[in-house]
Amino acid sequence: MRINIPGNPDDLITLAKAILAQHTKLGATSPLNGINGIAGFGAQVTSADTSNQQTATLYEQAKTATEARDNALGSDLTTPGYVRYFVAAARDVLAGQNKGSEHKLSEWGFEVIASAAATPAAKAAAKVKPAS
Repeated sequence: MRINIPGNPDDLITLAKAILAQHTKLGATSPLNGINGIAGFGAQVTSADTSNQQTATLYEQAKTATEARDNALGSDLTTPGYVRYFVAAARDVLAGQNKGSEHKLSEWGFEVIASAAATPAAKAAAKVKPAS
């Protein structure tokens, strides 16, 4: 015969509360009185239950905050009125004003990667295999 202990925190706390209620009801006659440290069981159950309830509340708040953040950011760079759009527009305006000196966009917080663009001739040269 197996007697399972739930792995799910909600179910484990529910079981712990039931055990605590029975232990409290039996008082001095409870068979659990012989367990070392059982006097702290009630405080641990209360702490776990309170933290578990807080977890559920914060999880819902996090979901709401994430949704609000994602809505403000916008889904792509082309939808006017959202953060992604304004950031892309700022990049485009600043890149146009600083043609040839794009490194200046780093002053605005952009990460500027300085690498030479591959010209068609460079791409063709890279594809040529040496003679064996």
